[in-house]
Amino acid sequence: MRTVHLRAVAVLVMLITLAAGCSGTGDERRSPSPSHQSPVSATERTVPLQVVHRGGRVLAFVPITIDGHGPLLFALDTGASDSVVDKGVASTLNLHQAGHVDISGVVGQRSVPLVKVGHWDAGSVRLPSDTLAVIDLAGPERGGLQGLLGSDVLSKFGTVTVDYRAEKLRLPAR
Repeated sequence: MRTVHLRAVAVLVMLITLAAGCSGTGDERRSPSPSHQSPVSATERTVPLQVVHRGGRVLAFVPITIDGHGPLLFALDTGASDSVVDKGVASTLNLHQAGHVDISGVVGQRSVPLVKVGHWDAGSVRLPSDTLAVIDLAGPERGGLQGLLGSDVLSKFGTVTVDYRAEKLRLPAR
């Protein structure tokens, strides 16, 4: 049984809180479009990001498709040890349970389901099959966040570059 680290849960809680305002107009602004685009090398693939600035913080969202459904709003979080999918999304897509994982956070410890995701993509880039923790992310205070793409998945690519200015996630070609 895997244990999600307290830091990852704290980061998730922070992302959920920050994402709550990402659908409003408030003081948010999108990253300026650069006048020049960085050339894409034949040795890399790119995934579009939606970069949002809100209250002095920066969030990057990745379009995720699971079994052909999406795009879903996943926050990019290189500091989270485990990727997460919303409980409602897991139910709607009928994702198959693959056990449970214990998570710890400021509200204590609890066990949450894991689901197996075999066919999923970030933009047009296929992601490796994985298990995701299922957490209830629903509610207007969470800004429609449907998941979290963490380092468990990103680390499988080796080198990952987040280009905030060009709003691109750069991954090596396979």
